[in-house]
Amino acid sequence: MRLPTTKPSRTTLLHLLPVLINTAVVTALNSNPHESPQNLHEISDVCSNRSSLCEVLLDVPPTCVDIDGTSTCPIVFFLHGAGGTNDGYVKNSGVHSVDMIGVYPQGESCPKPGWNTGPKECNQCEWSDYECTSDPNEGLFVELIIDELRSEGAKGNLYAVGSSNGAALAHRLGVNLPFKGIVTKVTQLLASPERSGPGLLNYNQPRSDTGLVSVLSIMGTDDNLIPYEGGPSGVFSGESAFQLMGVEESMLTWAANDGCGTTPVVTSVSSSVGTGTADFEKYPCPSGVILENYKVYGGDHGTTGGAKLGSFEMDDLEYDFIRRVEADGSFSPVASPVASPVASPVASPVASPVSPPQNCVNDASWHGKKSTEHDCDHVGEDPDNRCHWFSADNVKAKVACPETCDPDCQFSNPSPVATLAPTGPSPTPPLLCEDSATWAGKMNPTHNCAYVGEKPEFRCSWEDSEGVFAKIACAKSCGTCDEEASS
Repeated sequence: MRLPTTKPSRTTLLHLLPVLINTAVVTALNSNPHESPQNLHEISDVCSNRSSLCEVLLDVPPTCVDIDGTSTCPIVFFLHGAGGTNDGYVKNSGVHSVDMIGVYPQGESCPKPGWNTGPKECNQCEWSDYECTSDPNEGLFVELIIDELRSEGAKGNLYAVGSSNGAALAHRLGVNLPFKGIVTKVTQLLASPERSGPGLLNYNQPRSDTGLVSVLSIMGTDDNLIPYEGGPSGVFSGESAFQLMGVEESMLTWAANDGCGTTPVVTSVSSSVGTGTADFEKYPCPSGVILENYKVYGGDHGTTGGAKLGSFEMDDLEYDFIRRVEADGSFSPVASPVASPVASPVASPVASPVSPPQNCVNDASWHGKKSTEHDCDHVGEDPDNRCHWFSADNVKAKVACPETCDPDCQFSNPSPVATLAPTGPSPTPPLLCEDSATWAGKMNPTHNCAYVGEKPEFRCSWEDSEGVFAKIACAKSCGTCDEEASS
């Protein structure tokens, strides 16, 4: 059975969340180097009504900021678990390697760091006191962060990745705020109560004004803290009003919200934890929505959230999910993994996606995504900045304009760049069927072509510090060789 797909608008919510996408940008979005995030809490009011321990780090890769100081890159909130901190995300989130913006908020201590999604021993108000102003208001906190990001020109879709207590907050953000997708590890939806904690953005289950939310869930069947089958949990300090849904009920609740079918397609995959196996459950959903659960057999609370599932390490799995959601959304700033050796030809006069040239000649058909006048010659007027621009097909100027941007020109194939003929199809120029011996991903010098080849479906979209994509430099490992060139 397929449930209705039509969702009402979120007018009740959106009047609380001014989105300045279509108005003048107050301040331009700034980028920062890897491992040097910006202290958003020091330059804005996002920590108003929080304690002095409040901290929000903003991590913006240079490739995510357009020439006008705005960005359409996905914005990913990373939410630590109870007792955790935001420090580790600075080095390990990986947003700089996937062209996404990272937001790393720090939860309040009560007494250990965490999020106010249930009873806390040092809360001053009852959990049912929605008018309370002394306890952490997590919905308002995240709303202020989003408002600040929008005012700076960050226009991308919102995502949240959380584990345990952080996953509980991720569910709540999906319910109450316009998040496009959430990754929830070792925590499902609450069955009750309907609301808890201060403020208006405190509902625990999807409502009539909740938008369509893609969900990637990872749950262990032997979790003694957050039971897979639901019910009470020790994290609620004996408060009987707090009851967890079973994981299946939680997924079906999201399915009803998203207009998805109720019977998932189940595939068995390997797991690095528990008994070594997991069920990958994929629900049939309308275009633009993804609803998936990994049922990790024997997985416990401490290890399930970091499991390798099938061929995916956990961070790869999370980013793959976000990229797939983005592929059906309004923005798609990150190149998708290569699905076939050669791009399908497109009949002229419709231009096909630009393919990066393999020599030291600028691609005459390339132009920046903001203007058709932003060609390689225009890039050459300010190469230090403009060689980082992208086309609408996510080809970087540094790759498409090697004569302008790359004095060393890594590729030496002397043949001219293929251009669209006046009529008929025009295939992508052939790639040399070999892997570069010197290419390495920009995040780690050991991420060479051989490493890319271990998981090409994800890693072939990586790039090096010069902006050269793995799918170009590692043609053999990525399967992007032209068959004629390899014969």
